[in-house]
Amino acid sequence: MINRIKYLRVSLLNSCNLNCFYCRPPQQENDTYVHENFDNFKNSIKLLHTLGIEKIRFTGGEPTLYKQLPELIQFVKKTNPKIHTALTSNAILLKKKAKLLADSGLDSVNISIDTLDETRFCSVTGRNKYNDMIDGIKEAIKHIPKVKLNTVLIRGTNDDEADDLIQFANKLKVDIRFIEFMPTKLNSQNSDQYISGDEIKKSLPYTFTPASSDPSTAARYVSSPDLDIKVGFINPVSHSFCAMCNRIRLTSDGRLYGCLFSGASFNLFESLQQGYDNATREVNQLVANKTYTGCSRKSGDSAFFPSFVNMGG
Repeated sequence: MINRIKYLRVSLLNSCNLNCFYCRPPQQENDTYVHENFDNFKNSIKLLHTLGIEKIRFTGGEPTLYKQLPELIQFVKKTNPKIHTALTSNAILLKKKAKLLADSGLDSVNISIDTLDETRFCSVTGRNKYNDMIDGIKEAIKHIPKVKLNTVLIRGTNDDEADDLIQFANKLKVDIRFIEFMPTKLNSQNSDQYISGDEIKKSLPYTFTPASSDPSTAARYVSSPDLDIKVGFINPVSHSFCAMCNRIRLTSDGRLYGCLFSGASFNLFESLQQGYDNATREVNQLVANKTYTGCSRKSGDSAFFPSFVNMGG
């Protein structure tokens, strides 16, 4: 594998206990069938680590719904304790599972929180689970070594809460990142809901200065003397960060993608059944063809956009 590819995102399943409108296409329901893919995940992770993967993030859907998640984290750490294991979660189940996941070897978690208003939370997510989310965040902070908060800012929905969310994160002493609303499958026409990271930053009552960050990460961090935390901005629409990308993506049905917005993929689970040599060739070919020049999809081609519930965002 080309040396720069170090980061694997694994979408364990596309089921979720929330129904956020920006994540799931309106026509797509929860998939209640979970593939018998535990061994396939293990074999894929083993191969990709030998090819250079040093960080693995488990996503979904909601990855805490995957019953064998603790065992999968343990497998990764047994493969190599130095592999960074991460999770992206809505925190609904973390009150019950944070300690178990930390004991299994989970190094970090990014938690999605789009509002501090309970009524608005129900509107965005379609579920009355606000208190479960808050409790899950607090429990994660107790047990998991590194916790960050993620907020998708949507004009007219929650863009008026940016400072409130910063203050919430600052009180908890965890960094927060604001993510631009991105076009997704069958949701790409909602351009009036997009608000740029730069616009949000200018609206905030802080004097920001750039903070250190890994060039390969999606977020660009800033700090302020008024805050004890860093604030990150992930701006895939206004400021493409494709040139520094170091990640590939594996879906729950075994498809390996070089890019969130690329249709180029192959089924790694099936390829591994033909042997590691065959799978290695296909992985190397996918990575060699990976582009670093930004999304090539036209705004009208919404059918080709991913749904984040399948690709893990």
